Amino acid sequence: MESLLRGRWTRWVLFLLGWAALSLLFAPEAYLSFYLRNAPISWLETVELTVINSAIALVFIPGIVFLTRRFPIERGRWQRSLAVHVVACLAFSVAHSFLYAVACHAWRDVGETLFVRFHPNLITYWAIVGFTQAFEYFRKYQQREREITRLQLQALKAQLQPHFLFNALNTVSAMMHVDVKRADRMLSRLSELLRMTLNNIERQEVRLADEIAFVEAYLDIERERFGGRLAMRIDAAPETLDALVPALFLQPLVENCVRHGFTTPDAGSLIEIRARRDEHRDGERLTLTVTDNGRGFVTTPREGVGIANTRKRLAQLYDRQSLNIAARSPRGAVVTVELPFHKEPDEHPSVDRGRRALGAHADRLAAEG
Repeated sequence: MESLLRGRWTRWVLFLLGWAALSLLFAPEAYLSFYLRNAPISWLETVELTVINSAIALVFIPGIVFLTRRFPIERGRWQRSLAVHVVACLAFSVAHSFLYAVACHAWRDVGETLFVRFHPNLITYWAIVGFTQAFEYFRKYQQREREITRLQLQALKAQLQPHFLFNALNTVSAMMHVDVKRADRMLSRLSELLRMTLNNIERQEVRLADEIAFVEAYLDIERERFGGRLAMRIDAAPETLDALVPALFLQPLVENCVRHGFTTPDAGSLIEIRARRDEHRDGERLTLTVTDNGRGFVTTPREGVGIANTRKRLAQLYDRQSLNIAARSPRGAVVTVELPFHKEPDEHPSVDRGRRALGAHADRLAAEG
């Protein structure tokens, strides 16, 4: 709330400064007006008159803005709105000219020639209407784009949840035919995972510590499947644990290691997650690596639904981000992710980010998965 109020005050201050600067542009016109009437005044007096003129107009601006929002000139209602604005424009021009003439007469007894402000006031009124309506269109456009981006993120996240759940239930189903007690433990762990998912269902970002806890619970299920022959090591700098990352972000990366890195894990099979905070020229970065010592790959790795959706979500949530998959020497694979380091959520994802995430290439990758 405090930041919102600060933002509004900042906008009002900038508006008043801009209005004052714009008003001074009319000072030469006022100076020439008096000069051509053989009643020249000094530049200081000209500036004073210009400020009076702008101050009077400023009094009418809230009313003009209200009318523009109440009666926008748009398809389907432009006739009625235009009629309202024509009447309001004439009323504004007459009222402003009268008040300006009265103020100038009281100031230097020069008001008898100043009712010619009527015509410039017509232009001023329609300029305010045009600016207000353009701003309203831009604001509504931004709101619509933000809502579209939010829905796209929710759709991607919703696609990940059943994908993960299907794989986990598949694992439990296979274990039921081998060891009922272990399958029961897996179901218990799965219920904990679902609880954690439901707790964060409306959140796009969670603390890295929470995401690591989720991955540990997921890997416990996979470890049961492989008879405990799959280890995980966490190496996260303490200051990174409170950093925000996308919810359900690490799990697809770890799942990729399990599904494609280990056909039959042995006692030395290991998945490693590292997190560090780095300084960059464009701001602090959170660097995450997910490494396995599995069989790796020879050609370019094929990306399924989980990795493809993760790429999309990263592109929508952050301006500066990257996700790279590479072979690891002598064996295995490594996934490296770079994100902006932040602990406060971004309320308004960029519209451009949303558009980039919907590229045909990303869609093709998701379809192939």
